[in-house]
Formats: sequence, C-alpha cells, structure tokens
Amino acid sequence: MTRQIISTIVLILIGCASFSFGLISCKTTNNRQTQEVQSSQGARSAQAEVQSSAGDRARGVLASFLIPSLNADKGVQKALADKSKQVLGVWATLKVTNGVINTIGSNSLSPLDTIMGKLSDMLSFAFSVLLFGKILAMISSYMVFLAIIPICIIIIIIAIWTHKDKKRVQKVILTSILISVVTAITVPAAFHLSSLIENKVLYSDVTSLVSTIEAKGRTAETMGRSVSAARNLGNGVIEDVINYFILFTFVYLVIPILTLLLFIFLTRHLIKMIKNR
Repeated sequence: MTRQIISTIVLILIGCASFSFGLISCKTTNNRQTQEVQSSQGARSAQAEVQSSAGDRARGVLASFLIPSLNADKGVQKALADKSKQVLGVWATLKVTNGVINTIGSNSLSPLDTIMGKLSDMLSFAFSVLLFGKILAMISSYMVFLAIIPICIIIIIIAIWTHKDKKRVQKVILTSILISVVTAITVPAAFHLSSLIENKVLYSDVTSLVSTIEAKGRTAETMGRSVSAARNLGNGVIEDVINYFILFTFVYLVIPILTLLLFIFLTRHLIKMIKNR
C-alpha cells in the first residue's frame, strides 16, 4: 500500500509538471505564431522580439532533453514557412499571367482562363495543406505534455490501484510510454522526411520549375496585346504549374500520410507485442 501511495504521488507530480510545461510551450508557440503574422504584414515590433526570446528561454534546456520535436519544431516550421512562400510565389505568377490573358480579352483564350482558375484553386489547397501542417507541427510540440502524458499517467495510476498483477501494470506503463513517444515524434518526423526528400532528391527539379514559372511571370508583365504569344505563355505556365503541383502533392501530402500510417502500424504492432508478453 505504501509503495502504491508513493508511486501515485510521484506520478501526480510528473503529470502536473508535464501539464505546466505544456501550457508554457503552448503560450510560447502562440506568441511566436502571432509574431510571424505580424512580420508577414510588416508590423513586427521590438516588444514582440523580446517576447520571442523570452519564450525560447522558457522552453529552455529542459525541452532539448524531454522531447526532440520541440527543438526540431523550429526546423519544421521554417521548412513549411519557406514552402508556403514558394507556393504563394507560384500562385502570384499564375494570377499575373491570368490577368494578362483577361486583359487581352480574346475568346480563344477563355479555356486558358478557366484552367488557370482551377490551378489557382489547387495552389490554394496546397497552401492550406502547408498551413495545416504548421498547425500540426505546433500542436505536436506541446500537446504531448499538455494532454497525452497526463492521460497516460491517469491510466497508469488506475492500473496500479486496480491490478495486482505486476506484469499487467508493467505492460500498461510500457504502452503508455510508447504512445507518448510516438505522438511526440510522428508529425515532425513526417514533415522532416518530406523536406529531406525535396532538398536531397527533388531540389533541382523543384528549383528549375519555380525559376521557369517566375521567368514566365516576368514575361507576362511586359507582354503586349499578342493573342498567340499569350496563348503560348499561358500553356507553358499551366504545364509548369501542374508539374509543380504534382511534385508538391507527392512530397507534402503523400509522403507525410504514408509516414503517419507507418508510425500507426508500427505502434499498434508494438503494443500487441507488449500485451502478448
């Protein structure tokens, strides 16, 4: 009984510390997100920079030991932010080209206008995927402390007081630790893998496509009233944007989903192994 009481007190203290650290990380992340919005609008103040550095100190050395994704969070956020800027740049070029075609106003160019409108929606979807990824990355950096660990601790405490079989209690503890660790690393690992594949394998293809699209956008800005030139330019932009979207879908949608499914499969398999011990 005494051992159960001591174990329960220790677990409660760990749960409270985890929840408190999650709140600190949550506040820090929200402050940084607000500062990023202000920066994108050109209105970032010196006070925001002070808050950012204070928030980073709040995460402190403890974060680097407790959960790797907290340190990796900055890398993931930066990669997703850079990709968001790239997508917005491609979208802006598409809009410029579409505006030129609308200005020329030929009926023969109306199919291009329709296709570009659909491509614009596809790029908006791509941007939404990145935004959702940023939200997931932010949540994964503190939600494990705020919710997952406290819930697992509650389950462990219940197991300590309701199960007399030590092996069963050990299985519950191992399963809870496994769930916490997997929850902490799954999302950052998925987006790290995406960034790694793009930077190491597809970097030249993506860079070449983006450069070509930007060059065609500059051409559109200086284009006159030539219908045939506008048609050729529009077809070229459409082809490049489609290829870019295919690469984006593979890297930032298919790969993260497959990675998440792999983590889920491995976690379920390991939990079954623990239960069958």
